[in-house]
Amino acid sequence: MQTKDFYITLDMMRTLPFRPFEVVEGDTGNILHVTLLNNGDAMDLSGCDIHVAFASSSGFAMQDQTSGIEKTTQTGTFDITLLPTAYGAGNVSADVQVYSGESNKILVTSTRFDFRCRKSLISGDIIRANTAYPPLIEAARVANEAAATALSAAERINTDIGEMNVQADWNEADAAQDAFIRNKPTLPSTPGDVGAAPASHAAQHQQGGSDPVTPIPHAARHATGGEDAITPGAIGAASLSNGIVSQSQARSPLIEKHASFTLSQGDLEAILLANSSSEIIVTMPADATYDFPIGTTFNFIRWGSGALSFTKENGTNWQVYNGVTSVSVAGGAATVVKVGSNTWWLVCA
Repeated sequence: MQTKDFYITLDMMRTLPFRPFEVVEGDTGNILHVTLLNNGDAMDLSGCDIHVAFASSSGFAMQDQTSGIEKTTQTGTFDITLLPTAYGAGNVSADVQVYSGESNKILVTSTRFDFRCRKSLISGDIIRANTAYPPLIEAARVANEAAATALSAAERINTDIGEMNVQADWNEADAAQDAFIRNKPTLPSTPGDVGAAPASHAAQHQQGGSDPVTPIPHAARHATGGEDAITPGAIGAASLSNGIVSQSQARSPLIEKHASFTLSQGDLEAILLANSSSEIIVTMPADATYDFPIGTTFNFIRWGSGALSFTKENGTNWQVYNGVTSVSVAGGAATVVKVGSNTWWLVCA
């Protein structure tokens, strides 16, 4: 730091000769080193407050130990950094005021000293600095600090940014590594770690376990009253009333036959009307032709004038009631029942 240093000796009672000095308007590096005497002896400034009063073309101003005045270690001396706001261009007069005693209420003032302030070549609206740097110097300082900050940031790119891109690793045990996770919770590894008994989850829900689960049979879920009940109508079944199929659903369809035929699946659950003027012969098939379930029943009515007769395929047996194999009169009936493998029973009335 470059400064202008001026030295002056003042006496509180006598005027002493000193070398005149000159400062430049707006300068902030003017340091005045003052030796203060009291009737020729170095003045003890311990516990005293020091003020310097200025009178100049800009008016009156004051500096104290909060604004540029600092005591030194040598008895009777202090330094003052001359603030450019304390005086204006031209002749400047100044007094040193020393406050002492109880609560520093006793004031004594030195002999007056004068110095000159030369007007700066920066004319017009002069930007006066106070305790800061002049405008151009301050701008240069800010620029230098910004450049230093940018260089420091550039040097940290490979470290700081690299650290920010490190993926945390649960298994990293080295606390010095960037991937290490601090304050990581401890995960329970045994039932005892959470105060539980060492039992398998499945065992808890088995019969006899601490929380048994009772299975619901699949059929029960769909039965009447179950959580997913199925109605007879939903599957095309007959509905029951007191355990009996309703009358409207108990009737069988009528199927007319006009020529001879062999019993087949299309003849099931119907009343077969033989309606022809010619004879109709009904053949009972062997299991190889159509394997009806045992107990399958067919009902016939002779409806036409032609005879209704029955026969069987080769390889089958039958039992014929009273040996009658035909319905002899119109309006007569017959019933055929499969009673065993390749075995039929026939009754004609």
